Amino acid sequence: MKLPRLPVVSAILLALCVSGCAVASIVPGPKTGPHIDEEPVLVPYPAPAARVEVVGTAPANLKDAVWIDGEWLWKARRWVWQGGHWDLPLPGGYYAPPTTVRLSDGALAHYAGAWKDGTKKE
Repeated sequence: MKLPRLPVVSAILLALCVSGCAVASIVPGPKTGPHIDEEPVLVPYPAPAARVEVVGTAPANLKDAVWIDGEWLWKARRWVWQGGHWDLPLPGGYYAPPTTVRLSDGALAHYAGAWKDGTKKE
């Protein structure tokens, strides 16, 4: 039995990778922007790494829906995972993704993901 030559195997693997990337890139995401005029939640330590999620097909009744990735939320004294979901964009607005930042005094501040109306100026 003769094994396939390396260029043939490489071409097949490349085709599989490219097709996988093409599928991942067709998931519609929201227009994003900054957190403005928001009070952060002070947290004692950063959230765990994000969980891997399988993105299903958008519901038929949500035309123009975008995928919102899952996120860790600070609840009382611990991080709780909120799974990703399909959502309708806020007309004229944008989505401010979750972020955790270190303040000048060394404290950690967390901003949960949220829709913003887009009319406020920085």
